[in-house]
Amino acid sequence: MRNAPRDLKDRVRRTAVVVSVDPEVRADWARYFEALGMRTLRCVGPHVQCILLDGRGARCPLHAEADLVVYDRSAVTPELALRLMRVGRSLPVAFAEDRVGREGCHEPSITAFASDADGGCIGPPPDGVAR
Repeated sequence: MRNAPRDLKDRVRRTAVVVSVDPEVRADWARYFEALGMRTLRCVGPHVQCILLDGRGARCPLHAEADLVVYDRSAVTPELALRLMRVGRSLPVAFAEDRVGREGCHEPSITAFASDADGGCIGPPPDGVAR
């Protein structure tokens, strides 16, 4: 069957970085994206040391490996949100709120994206960030 669809294992596997201070949220969100066939990387966010906030303008090594980054809005400070909107020009950055699904697991609810189209944010900006 030459025209048969390629097996999932043969497809390019996309990588999502999941960022949340809460380890349970982070783990459930990672499982959510893994169930969609994505590889996941996990980060506790800027409450530990964050290269995006150190003032040197360096790129996050996790971002370098990712196709998408999903930040728990509760972990995003105004300063980080501004830096992420700039990063969004080279990497899709999503802001999400946590919700608990029917099975009791945490799931991301995407509320906004950092966009390269207009250099801003699509959807309501993270708290404390003016458009």
